[in-house]
Amino acid sequence: MADRRSRHRQQLQALSAKVTGNDKPIRIKKRTVSNLFRYDGRGKDNRFEIDLRNFNKPLHVDEKNQTLEVQGLATFEQIVDFTLPYGLAPLITPELKHITIGGAIVGIGIETNSFRYGFVHDGLLEADVLLPDGRIVTCSETNEHKDLFAGLANSYGTLGYVLRAKIRLRPVKKYVKLVTKQYPTTSALVSAMEKSAADPKIDYMESLVYTKAQLYLTIGTQTDTTRKVSNIYGKVPFYRQISRAGTIYLPIKEYLFRYDPEWFWAIPDTKAYALFRAAAPRHVRSSAFYTRYLAWQEKTGIAKQRKDLEKLIQDWEVPMKHAKKLLDFALDNLDLDGKPLMTAPTKTLHQNTLYPMQPNELYLNLGSYNFVKRRSEHAPYHHTKIMDEFTFAHQGIKMLYSSTFLSEKEFDARYGGKAYRTLKKKYDPKNLAPTLYQKAVKSR
Repeated sequence: MADRRSRHRQQLQALSAKVTGNDKPIRIKKRTVSNLFRYDGRGKDNRFEIDLRNFNKPLHVDEKNQTLEVQGLATFEQIVDFTLPYGLAPLITPELKHITIGGAIVGIGIETNSFRYGFVHDGLLEADVLLPDGRIVTCSETNEHKDLFAGLANSYGTLGYVLRAKIRLRPVKKYVKLVTKQYPTTSALVSAMEKSAADPKIDYMESLVYTKAQLYLTIGTQTDTTRKVSNIYGKVPFYRQISRAGTIYLPIKEYLFRYDPEWFWAIPDTKAYALFRAAAPRHVRSSAFYTRYLAWQEKTGIAKQRKDLEKLIQDWEVPMKHAKKLLDFALDNLDLDGKPLMTAPTKTLHQNTLYPMQPNELYLNLGSYNFVKRRSEHAPYHHTKIMDEFTFAHQGIKMLYSSTFLSEKEFDARYGGKAYRTLKKKYDPKNLAPTLYQKAVKSR
């Protein structure tokens, strides 16, 4: 492991020699697929491409202090494979294997234990950051770059790219026991989530919501013993397994990446895909393969989207006092075509400059990873816009990995525009990277 860290230092020196003094707009080259979902795609540009593909390895586990040093382009699957032999995992592990640690830090990474540990960036201790002009700085909560440290979350690479991160780990057991119960009303569901979030014996919590009468809450607890173990690669997709009352057990790694084989519920429930599920090797049963396949379909024109459907791939958060209102509004206004919404309580542990949630206050995250039915009289992306408006009107916020339709003035008011401009002037004085508004809104 010392050799890995030594190799990382050599890579930093080589990269610094290549890019220091850069005066051209930049972009990075990486091995993994993008987890940004712009409804209308993104245009190409002629920015200077910096190859970071080899900054993709875990470096060192400190068992005593339960920390990990890892390069920014390492995926969470690589990280988990590296830490599980020590009985450890990141505080927060996003459920899609090919999300990178650097991407989850500068984006917003959430999971079913976020009610206790916050977001991915809440577990960050320090980071080496490649600035757009080629400088490399190390930031932490207490050093001279603490302003950059507080501004990394939700910056989406517009202030710099994470080359190395030091993150907190937590002990994990071999299996997760999952108990699903059905609730009769949104009020009862929200009450159960609030009660469960205060229970120290509970490790994970999520809810799949189909209608006001079809509400499921799944509680997860870690265990080293199990009865019959379920399988996320079998005939029944994971989300179907917890869309009914009952108990199942999963190995810890399968639980952490439980939605990866189906990209939540994007793999269609058809005979052709049932055959695919039965015959495809596991390395193909992944969100990364499915994302590439969809991109190929769109590029070749094979994909034919139904005109009565529109994309609704978004995540919103509101304080728990507004959770029932958000759920009711969504269920009253979204025709989900038989697929669920995913909800989970969450909080942030720190004051984040560009993602202003109140620290240590419980919020409800509502995620939609669907196509929804639309009416001919609706304007384009009607459902995204009404959900955004409702969220903002109820002290909420939304993630920026997908399309956003705010004006620049509205965007600045929601996402720390004044503080962002100060950071941008300090860490990207030549404006070599796009602004956050350009990245989140104009790049549609």
